[in-house]
Amino acid sequence: MTSSESSTSNRVFAFPQIVLDASELEMITAQRSETNDLYHYTNANVAMYNILASGTLRLSPFESTNDLWESRPLHPNLSSHHDDEDWPGDAGHMDLWADIDRNIRLHTKVTCLTRDFTLPNRVLNRDASRGWGHLSLWAHYGAGHTGVCLRFDRARLIKAFQEQTDSAALRFHGPVHYVSTQGVGPHGLDIGQIREFGVDAAALAYAEANHESLFFRKYWDWENEAEYRLVLLDQSLLPAYINIHGALSGVVLGDAFPEGRRAALWETLRAYPDVEVQQLRFQNRYLHDFGPLTPEAAAEAASWAKPRRSGSLEERLGALRDATTEANELREAAKLLAADHLTAIDGAISALSSELGSWPEVESTAWPHSPAVPVEQSARRPGTPGERVHHEGGFMCVVENLPKYSLTLVAAAAVQVLGGHRLRLHGLVTTEQWDPEGNNRAEHWRAAREVPADEAAAALSALLAELRAAVAVVRPDFDEQRGQTSRDAG
Repeated sequence: MTSSESSTSNRVFAFPQIVLDASELEMITAQRSETNDLYHYTNANVAMYNILASGTLRLSPFESTNDLWESRPLHPNLSSHHDDEDWPGDAGHMDLWADIDRNIRLHTKVTCLTRDFTLPNRVLNRDASRGWGHLSLWAHYGAGHTGVCLRFDRARLIKAFQEQTDSAALRFHGPVHYVSTQGVGPHGLDIGQIREFGVDAAALAYAEANHESLFFRKYWDWENEAEYRLVLLDQSLLPAYINIHGALSGVVLGDAFPEGRRAALWETLRAYPDVEVQQLRFQNRYLHDFGPLTPEAAAEAASWAKPRRSGSLEERLGALRDATTEANELREAAKLLAADHLTAIDGAISALSSELGSWPEVESTAWPHSPAVPVEQSARRPGTPGERVHHEGGFMCVVENLPKYSLTLVAAAAVQVLGGHRLRLHGLVTTEQWDPEGNNRAEHWRAAREVPADEAAAALSALLAELRAAVAVVRPDFDEQRGQTSRDAG
């Protein structure tokens, strides 16, 4: 092997660093202006014999989309009150999730369109951001440039979409946002609400509250699509259709649209006398548009769980919305009523945590969470049976013996706002011995006071004093369990 051959065989090939020339930089930094047009790429057969022939644009099943974020099931978080924890029994959460998925993802239909932007005249490739100018979309959806791109007036298309008659259906529209991570939504589904209002109503309410994250988020790989969506969620598993006769404004033919298909296209377009037709041609790495051209010689599944509340879906969903609206209004007023008391609890728990942190061989931390409220008295979700707690909050101090995960002491306090301007105050002291086979938790002190709002400050001050005294009583046992003598404890 020669030295030349050796040098060649061991060479590390480095990709050249991309340097943007002036024209490219000008295009990237140029101000884009969005038009009122939306575009839909498809193949020639679908365009002529389905969309144009029927005068409708199909909203296809959401599960048929290309992004795995959308075509695969999504399991939202499930919350439950203590008396709902064992429901639905032997059926298990997987069956419940499957029915939630059916009511949301499998009942959702979507039409995917592409947004249209113009660039200033000074930009060399002024059509780089046009809705009809995406080479990758022509390759993927436009049958390798042999298909067409339909142009719609956005306002008219949305109007036709919103005029569909099913009053129980949910309709959303807007641009897609492209992100790198996507969770299951900011809030989960409550089993109590599912039992009360039915899986269908609870699932629709969840989709309505989280529609942005459910239907208008895609993985950033798809960002080049500049997508705009029309989303319909109803009780059918079948596609839905939008009347396009007043919204269709143009048809753009791909660079390789077959000449032999033009006669059929013109015949199809007789029903659309005002629609413009343009032809794209690709030359020297640019798409050029020419025109306008002139004419040439699922069965619906049964409900999985019967709701406790009677009425149609529309009535139950309306009741759930009303309950949520009322609860939100009451919660805001309750937050104001509880604010000063929560501030007092925060200060007292923080001071206690600082003091207990001086104990030998411990780590003490204050947290904005409280286990002081008994599970049977904790707040329920709107509309479900039981006591109404408009707002609750609290703080806790966690003292961990070092090394961690051996023994823990918790001192907590909380406040709940009830109806009739009444407050319920809670205090709790527990210890927990860590054990691989199951921790041993002991409750040493618990107190609760239900008082009128004007007596709450004094009652809370007394409760917090009792909490501090209870910690002092528990400390000898805590130290004994962790092997600290009275002399060590100081």
